[in-house]
Amino acid sequence: MMTMGERGRVVIPQAIREAQDLKPGDRLMIFEDEHGMTVMTRDQLEAKVWADFRQYPDSLADELIAERRAEALKDLED
Repeated sequence: MMTMGERGRVVIPQAIREAQDLKPGDRLMIFEDEHGMTVMTRDQLEAKVWADFRQYPDSLADELIAERRAEALKDLED
């Protein structure tokens, strides 16, 4: 557990700093969501964004073209 100081400062425990390879002067980002707060480095955020995008097809345009072609074939069959 951490305690926030009167100026809003929080000390990250040493074990976490070491596990996350955090060094003095590293810039951290903090985000708020429905579950609370998340703190991460810019590199961690970038990795998360890329991981989130991997769930989508390589090319949304190719997927759209394939859907349109399938619809066109279906229309020709009807």
